[in-house]
Amino acid sequence: MTYAPSSGLPMYVVLDTSGSMEKSEHLLNQTLETIYDTIDTTPQVKEFVHLSVLAFNSQPHVVTEMTDFDSVDRLPTVTCSGRTNFGPMFRLVRNRIETDVPALIDRGVRVLRPVAFILTDGIPTDEEDLPGDPWEDHLNDLLDARWKTHPHVIAYGFGNAREDVLKRIATAAAFVAERGEDNASALRNALNGFLNSMVASAAKRSLEVPEEVKGYRSIPLDYID
Repeated sequence: MTYAPSSGLPMYVVLDTSGSMEKSEHLLNQTLETIYDTIDTTPQVKEFVHLSVLAFNSQPHVVTEMTDFDSVDRLPTVTCSGRTNFGPMFRLVRNRIETDVPALIDRGVRVLRPVAFILTDGIPTDEEDLPGDPWEDHLNDLLDARWKTHPHVIAYGFGNAREDVLKRIATAAAFVAERGEDNASALRNALNGFLNSMVASAAKRSLEVPEEVKGYRSIPLDYID
């Protein structure tokens, strides 16, 4: 008897861990535990979602690779410092997709288009830190429609994040925190929005894009039909 391969959704949570996020460092680490607890205790999510956590400041790095969840013995923690360079982060997301998707296919998973949830409280500092290397070039590489595995991007911005930047990087949805929302509340609400999307996606076996997120205003995206 032959069995149809199971479908799977590669998800990337991309966290801004620049110096301006230092006050929220403990909350970030608490939330990482909550995300993995949700996966561990929800079989439907554990079977369908293939999660990797990335962090970025002056340089990006992988917090947790897209491995079998059962092989994660202890969650690493994130530390907040440095600048908010977007270009290297977009490059890392693309590199990880190029590694992770073939690995999932080799395991017999029918892979849906990846999705990246990007959470940031700032504006790109690439122009000052990395002159001559525009972050938009790396974003264009990530979103290039000619690349078969280009991801959906959902962006959450709070603090000093600019609406025009969020709109530029998002392809599926973009949210900006309402005025008066402090960073801790905005971060907590954004991560809750991600968790809700993750659970709903597992239930429907397809990407479920959040329509609204508490404490946030949705930014209309431009579409070319």
